[in-house]
Amino acid sequence: MNTPMTLRRSAHPRPHAPWSWRLLPWLALAALIAWAAHLYRPHTTTGDDTADTAATVSPLVHWKDAGHDWLLVVDPATRELVVYDANDGRLLRRLGAANGAGAIDSIVGEGNWLIATSRRDPRPQILGLPDLRPVALAAR
Repeated sequence: MNTPMTLRRSAHPRPHAPWSWRLLPWLALAALIAWAAHLYRPHTTTGDDTADTAATVSPLVHWKDAGHDWLLVVDPATRELVVYDANDGRLLRRLGAANGAGAIDSIVGEGNWLIATSRRDPRPQILGLPDLRPVALAAR
């Protein structure tokens, strides 16, 4: 008994997805990567430039008072804090491991304080401006 087998087709054939639907997983992956890059990139807080209390998150901090006009920059090669005169661009000071500051990866300016962070040390270093000496915070 040789009965031929026939393939049964569904009464409702499944339509093919349009090409735009096939791109959806790739678009979702691209959006995820863009969101992660946005979180990783340093941001600058916008606001009044004359306000001393506005925090600036950036690889560059501009600090100015009555007697100083400084640009503070983190050198990624040596992981040191480099201080430049903002008026003429001359190098004023380098602060790093040799000065007891340790490795510095990023800085944040907050009033007369400079907060330096490192990937290796979870505790931030708080430096007082203009002397760039560590500030001890009072325990609560």
